[in-house]
Amino acid sequence: MDPAELLEPLEGQRDETLRVLQSLTPADLEVVVRGDGRTVLQLLCHLVDREHGANFVISSALAGDVVHLSQEDREEIARSESDPAPDWDLARIRAELAEVRESLRRTFRTMTADDLDLPIRWHEWPARTIRTSIPYMLEHEDSHLDEVRAAVARERRAAI
Repeated sequence: MDPAELLEPLEGQRDETLRVLQSLTPADLEVVVRGDGRTVLQLLCHLVDREHGANFVISSALAGDVVHLSQEDREEIARSESDPAPDWDLARIRAELAEVRESLRRTFRTMTADDLDLPIRWHEWPARTIRTSIPYMLEHEDSHLDEVRAAVARERRAAI
């Protein structure tokens, strides 16, 4: 299988994410998402950050390195997740999502079918190869998009 073909489900999910982003207003970015108290803006920035992270881990595997995160690294990631999000507007978020996806595409275009079975480690995923990480990446974005939809719908209902 051509490695780039593995991105097709992620591309479909990203298209859905961009459709939802298109439906948002600037005020929606400040809506708090149930759960950990992040805003829609923080959650969307988190998607960008995590895709950069996934691309880094995959690129490292292609270079022959397996990234292992220490407990301190994990704690630093957790702290950064609670930091205020960058002051991005909807257009910037759209551009960042497009840029990080293009970066991932470039990475996958350099791969061979054998590369898909290279080992990787990512601190929250039990996946152990590039190939098996794709469903986790898909589920990650999908679950956060569900949270965004629910939070915005709840806020809009409350405003009526």
